Amino acid sequence: MDDEAKQMQEMLAMYSDNINGLMENQLALTAQVQVLQAALASMLLHHGSRASLLGTFQQYMKLSKQSAPQLASRMEGLEAGMLSLMGQHQA
Repeated sequence: MDDEAKQMQEMLAMYSDNINGLMENQLALTAQVQVLQAALASMLLHHGSRASLLGTFQQYMKLSKQSAPQLASRMEGLEAGMLSLMGQHQA
C-alpha cells in the first residue's frame, strides 16, 4: 500500500470515528430532551396556574423561534404538544 492510499485509509477512519461520535452525541441529547419533556409534562399537569404559564411559554417560544429560525419548524411540533398540556388545544 502506497503512502497516499494509507493516508486515505487513516483519514477515512478518522472521519468514521467523528461521525460515530456525532451520532452518539445526538442520541445522548435526544435522551436528555425526552427526560426533560417528561419531567416538564408531569409538572405542567399538576400546576395550578396553567393559564399564566401559557402566555409566558408562548412569549419564550416566539423569541426562541426568532433567535433560531433554522430550528423553528422543528420547534413547532414540540410547542404544540406543550400547548396542549397547558390546556390550549389547536385545530
